[in-house]
Amino acid sequence: MKGDSTIGPYRILRLINRGGQGSVFLGYDKRLQRRVAIKIYKFDSEDRSRNSPQREAQLLASIHSDTVVQIYDVIESRKRLALIMEYVPGLSLESLLAAVCPSLASVLAVGVDIAGALTLTQQQCIVHGDVKAANVLITEFGRAKLADFGIASIIGEQPSRQWEAGSFDSLSPEQYLGHPLDGRADLFALGCLLCRMLSGEQPFFQGGRPDVNSLLTQAARPLKDLVGGNMELPDQLMGLIDGLLEKNPANRANHADEVRQILQFLWLESRSYFSSKSPVTVISSTPKGEAWRGQLASQHFGTRVTEFWNRDTMPR
Repeated sequence: MKGDSTIGPYRILRLINRGGQGSVFLGYDKRLQRRVAIKIYKFDSEDRSRNSPQREAQLLASIHSDTVVQIYDVIESRKRLALIMEYVPGLSLESLLAAVCPSLASVLAVGVDIAGALTLTQQQCIVHGDVKAANVLITEFGRAKLADFGIASIIGEQPSRQWEAGSFDSLSPEQYLGHPLDGRADLFALGCLLCRMLSGEQPFFQGGRPDVNSLLTQAARPLKDLVGGNMELPDQLMGLIDGLLEKNPANRANHADEVRQILQFLWLESRSYFSSKSPVTVISSTPKGEAWRGQLASQHFGTRVTEFWNRDTMPR
């Protein structure tokens, strides 16, 4: 930031994350007395790529949900464009998965929230295009929020080799091949995410590395084999994930709300695993401290979260 401490009326407090598309800072809005996340893009004076963050802002503004990170403002100058977004006190699902193994209860709760977010994106004819653990934020109250619409598109648009900007973690076969996308591409990514949360493995990786041939031509390894005896999974859940990972989009669920309803049903069926509280408290014992300031490392996670994510009952 070259010593800059403000963007418009927002004060810059510290760097949260630096990525290929831009840097995210924690900021403060003195007028409303709240923290915000500030995603800053830098451009050359005539850089046409500024259209991408402007579009990201427009797509985010069309979605109003507790399960999607909200946008508040856009500030533009000749060399910079800043998206002022909701600050989520929490950590990414990627960071959490690196430290602990989620229980079935936690997986179902996260799945319900992300499927709910995708239900709304489909209603707005939006394809997120990069549904992966790094783009899911877990709040301090245990809710999951979908973030980073940087490569999102409108359903039916012809992507321009969109997979290069995304991640193999969330890549559907049609996205890799550059075909027009619809919401079923995001459902494929959700299937990959659920598989990883349950088994610790990506379904189309070999030896820890992406395998294009597996993605395009081979059926995913059965989830039951990946999980082994570590967790007993409902048959309906395994069938749902197998369906989401179908190569042909026509063989997947047509709408995210169908998936959300199944996951919600499975959560209710498993209610004996929980207290009487709602799914939003499923990860409520996630610790605070360094992990909540964006400096994620496994040593920052205490025994409370490790024990919680590996047991079947809610803490009292």
